[in-house]
Amino acid sequence: MTNRLSSGPLLRISSHIIKVALSVLTAAVSLTFLLGAYSSYIPPTKWIIPALLGLFFPVLLALQLGVTILWLLAFDRRRLLLLCIVWLLSLPQLLIYFPINRSVQLSDEGGEPTIRVLSYNVCAFGFKPHSAVAPNATLQYIKSSGADIVCIQEAMLNQNPFAGVVSKTLRGYLSQDYPYIRVIRVNRGGSTLAILSKHPITSLQEIPIPSWVNGAIAAKILLYGREVLVINAHLESFHLGRVDGEEYLNLVKQGNAIRLQDALRAKLAPTLKAHEEQAEILRQFIQEHSQEGRVIVCGDFNDTPLSYVHRRVSEGMEDAFVERGNGLGFTFHTRPFYVRIDHIIYGKAFQAQSCQVDRSAAESDHYPIQAVLSLSPASDK
Repeated sequence: MTNRLSSGPLLRISSHIIKVALSVLTAAVSLTFLLGAYSSYIPPTKWIIPALLGLFFPVLLALQLGVTILWLLAFDRRRLLLLCIVWLLSLPQLLIYFPINRSVQLSDEGGEPTIRVLSYNVCAFGFKPHSAVAPNATLQYIKSSGADIVCIQEAMLNQNPFAGVVSKTLRGYLSQDYPYIRVIRVNRGGSTLAILSKHPITSLQEIPIPSWVNGAIAAKILLYGREVLVINAHLESFHLGRVDGEEYLNLVKQGNAIRLQDALRAKLAPTLKAHEEQAEILRQFIQEHSQEGRVIVCGDFNDTPLSYVHRRVSEGMEDAFVERGNGLGFTFHTRPFYVRIDHIIYGKAFQAQSCQVDRSAAESDHYPIQAVLSLSPASDK
């Protein structure tokens, strides 16, 4: 009889302790989730943790969904209300990371033209040569893309025509479709960037951003009688490979949070801080050299849509995928890293009509991203 009387209070105490522990866990998860969602507003040099959280936002999203389902099953109205507030606060950032859009149709009034812009990190054209018998798949893709302007990152050209794409082959194969081709090796012989255009390129220069091997270039292109600034940027790389991903996953499985934190900080923090400096330089360059919103920024930012570098570079402009894309749209696909780090950003002189990531092009570790931009406002259907 005594055991039955005492078991009731003990169960209530145990239940209360579990509920308090779950509440604390939920609060911690929600705060971390919001910090990752709004990491783009915190400079990495001031506080690196939010930037790291932003990189792994899908993990935070999964955890937030987990605690929401937990309290939904428990039917705890008070905690569900608080979680709803968290979801509402995060909604603007969620729609940047995972946009949901309708198709658009250009207004018939004015008859303003459209341009197709392609950005593609080609990873040295797949390290494959090109010939009439065995065409290079990446070159074929660019030729058949129909893009008016193509921004290529990691466009390394080989000296040996049997070991990869050479300069003569690139120009010979694509010059009929793209009479204006400019190729530059940035940062004293580092990564190669290229801009291909159907419209006249009137000037080209390297943007002096500090980097080990990456960089950025800017071209002035005469587009239907109007000069447009086009920037092709390849920002600092994380140098992450499959081995790194497997190591991090093993640390997660082992529950070794301290070693995981140290490994991530050592590998990622220097690059995130470099992105902040590069973002400020690009932002200043855009302000000084663009006119009336006639600017397009393409490239491999090596950072997500929730990053500081993406927010700063796109300040006062729009992201084509956020405006007209759908879903995650990941462009980098080296397991286990599936993220959207390639972007097309445009100024107020343009309006995005469509934007998509083409997952059929699998020669590189990046998928190409392509957008159709109009020179007049578009209207939703």
